[in-house]
Amino acid sequence: MKNIRIERINSEIQKIVSQIIDTELRDPQIDAIISVNQVDTTPDLAYSKVYISSIGKTPKEEVVARLKGAGGFIRGQLSKRINLRITPRLEFILDTSEEYASKIDKILKTIKYSTSPEDSEDKND
Repeated sequence: MKNIRIERINSEIQKIVSQIIDTELRDPQIDAIISVNQVDTTPDLAYSKVYISSIGKTPKEEVVARLKGAGGFIRGQLSKRINLRITPRLEFILDTSEEYASKIDKILKTIKYSTSPEDSEDKND
């Protein structure tokens, strides 16, 4: 079970990083809407994995690379807004959970049963 303190820190980091990306990050090569989906911080507050997704013209891998390049700036802004003894280092990771869920949904929809449920009950008797 996760520590309640870490969960609150994750939530606060998610909110602040999202605000920084939306309002202060000015990279003309990023033509995408970036969403911070989840943050996982280590118990010692040394590292935070920031899971992002993006929609737009810029490829998702390039968006992640650009955010990694701006990681120092984002961390600096985060340290000014959050009251922690240690400001965690940020690792940006592309969140593929929505794509994965969509893929699984498609697979489940394509499964066709060769027999009806009543037929399978008759065979089991």
